[in-house]
Amino acid sequence: MTDADLLKALFARFGVALTTEESGRHAELPPREAILLLLAHREISARFDAAHGRPPEENDIDALYDLYATLEARQETDNTA
Repeated sequence: MTDADLLKALFARFGVALTTEESGRHAELPPREAILLLLAHREISARFDAAHGRPPEENDIDALYDLYATLEARQETDNTA
């Protein structure tokens, strides 16, 4: 399962605003799949392109996933402290 609020914050760090509906659209999927499907969405891909001057690429998916995993681990650590 993917944390929709974390996805929203993650994409914002990459200059791409997601609505609450968009960030929750694939919450039942693993994070990497959710990121991939969000970037495949025409409107979200266009926002990424506007922010980065190019469409999303495979290395962007990797970077988003890596940061998601880091933020998720940090969130879990904060919740147990």
